[in-house]
Amino acid sequence: MSLFGALSTANTGLKVSQTATDVISNNIANAENENYTRQRVNLAQKHTLPTSVGDIGTGAEVNEVIRIHNEFTFARYRDASADNQYFAYQQGILEEISQYFPEIDELGIQRDISNYFDAWQKFASNPSDSSQKVALAQTTMTLTKNISDIRERLTDMQSYLNDQLISGINEVNRIADKIATINHEINQIEVTDYDHANKLRDERDQLELALYELVAPTVNKSGTQSFTEVDINHADYSEFYHIELGGYPLVDGDSAHELEITASDGTSGSLRSVFFKESDGNLVNITKGITNGKLGAVLDLRGRDFNYDLEQPADGIIQDFVDGLDVLARTIIQQTNNVYANSADTYMQSNKIGISTSLTASETTRVLSELFKKDDTKDVQIGDMTIATYDLRGNKNEEDIVIRIDPTKNSITSIAQTINAEFAARNVNAEAVIEMGTLVIQPGGNNGTETVSAALIKKDNSLIVEALNMTGSQRLDRVDDLEIPFDILDGTFDIGLFDSYGNLKATRTITIDKTSTDPLYSTLNGIAAQINMPYIDDDGDNDYSNDLDDMVEANFSNDQFSIKVKNEEVGAYFNIIDNGTGFAGAVGLHKFLEGDSAKTIRLNREYEKNPPKINAYSNPVDGNNEVANAMQQLQYDSVPFFNVDGTTDWETISGGYRYYAGKLAEKTHSVQISVETYSAVYTSIKQQNDSLSRVSVDEELTNLMMFQTGYGANAKVITTIQQMLDTLLTLKQ
Repeated sequence: MSLFGALSTANTGLKVSQTATDVISNNIANAENENYTRQRVNLAQKHTLPTSVGDIGTGAEVNEVIRIHNEFTFARYRDASADNQYFAYQQGILEEISQYFPEIDELGIQRDISNYFDAWQKFASNPSDSSQKVALAQTTMTLTKNISDIRERLTDMQSYLNDQLISGINEVNRIADKIATINHEINQIEVTDYDHANKLRDERDQLELALYELVAPTVNKSGTQSFTEVDINHADYSEFYHIELGGYPLVDGDSAHELEITASDGTSGSLRSVFFKESDGNLVNITKGITNGKLGAVLDLRGRDFNYDLEQPADGIIQDFVDGLDVLARTIIQQTNNVYANSADTYMQSNKIGISTSLTASETTRVLSELFKKDDTKDVQIGDMTIATYDLRGNKNEEDIVIRIDPTKNSITSIAQTINAEFAARNVNAEAVIEMGTLVIQPGGNNGTETVSAALIKKDNSLIVEALNMTGSQRLDRVDDLEIPFDILDGTFDIGLFDSYGNLKATRTITIDKTSTDPLYSTLNGIAAQINMPYIDDDGDNDYSNDLDDMVEANFSNDQFSIKVKNEEVGAYFNIIDNGTGFAGAVGLHKFLEGDSAKTIRLNREYEKNPPKINAYSNPVDGNNEVANAMQQLQYDSVPFFNVDGTTDWETISGGYRYYAGKLAEKTHSVQISVETYSAVYTSIKQQNDSLSRVSVDEELTNLMMFQTGYGANAKVITTIQQMLDTLLTLKQ
């Protein structure tokens, strides 16, 4: 080997040291960049030349510049980042919501409830004082408004989270598209095993981490390579790259699949879900597949399923609190109205209960199969309608009336005619009529001897009752579920009859059994029939002409239940004393509060406009304060809270509020503990990842000194060889 060969060998040393210095300089320049992965040169000996004394090397070279990355540690770092984002985001939202439910009694709804019952107590002390009525009205409006306002804030938070989901999914699409583009660029650069797109890989890791913090997808990689000769901890991937979300591909190599965010029912509704579009254009809902990261927290808070009939989420942490607030409001409404129905009056009318099908005169004459053929939920079938009849004392007659209904032959009019023909043949003093476009069976109409007090639909195998939505004839367990926002319990309630002097003249007990096969006890029409039953001696004087049915009448028509005094000139009044059914409060008879949820709760508009109309009495006598006393006593009574999941809790109204507020506090505390735990895990794993991949300036300076020394040594070799060459040239002269 010649001196020129030695000179070339030393020159390779200079180049290696220079390249290594360039890499070290780049590392130091990016020392504060969290998204930069430190790089190292992979040095190798160049080829050797065979000589008579053996093989002699020709210097050193840089095979490749690699980044020091450990995929296994990075994967743990990604997962920890997703967990940390999930709980940290939940914590921020729950702590904000917690401000709506202060834990001390002097603030918030707890104080308003206390003030509400205090106002009733003051009213009971002076039931004729109009100023106390005004104060009660104002206190009630404060309570109801604050309940409504808090619910609105919760639903506003759901809307905010919905907006966060929309922007977050748009960001997911942007990141996925960028990752696919980077994958394509990496494939173009990394043609051989020695080509490394380090900068692009860093950018992809940064995007991958951001994607994990948003939705925590599943990332699949293969072709992991280790370079232990450079760094024992190095392990990077080089081949397959695939990202899935909810079981569907988000990124497949250099292809990205965009997610769509729209309403679950396919409309442009405000509450959105996340969809994956398949190759055939079919949209697959993958909302439930997003369970971690910021958007996983958003969905757990806002909810993933929707009740489009109610226009609200069907699940979610915040919806649990909304539901709890609604249950509280419904309990306050029902229990207050239940007590207030004890205030005697001449007329009480319920809220709307159901929406009966209203048909025109021409429609009632069309055959049923034609009338309902466009609505599968209202199909009428061939079957029997069974009608039960009752004597004057309310005893059920042994023989039922069975009407055969064929939707291909019968119209509603013809059914009414058939029923009336059966009534006439059996001398039943009742009549089937078409009222407000639907079928109604009522007493009277025939000339026979009055021996029947009521005729009620007992069973309907033809489904005509359901088709026409005849709420009054449907069993209360079904009506309770579909049409009434308040639960009615089995049991009894009493109707008291008073004269103009406030004397109790008669009392009739009404029985409710929601699941009974006897419609007298399980339907709204049956309850009305019990009130109207003519041959019951309510006052025990053996005179059937001065009882409840002689003074008042009940009716269910036009989707409302009503009780009224037949002739107000006689000076009669009635009230309702509940024995645990909750009936008056459930249907809204003589209501003090309106509404059916925390959203709609409010003081009866009549009392808002004219507070002096508020009554403290049970019987209409000056100074009577029995209702006001019962109302303030209500705060100490355990009452049923009918939860959304079908369970029932018995608590005081204040206790019920504390329970729901406590659930929020407990959930917030639980998340706070999780934040502390996962934050500690995240910090630990991040430190581990940083120790492997982040730049250590001290280490770089040490390496710099090493290569500086090498550079100087190689330069010295070159200087020495140059002197040797000069000497050689001098000798040749």
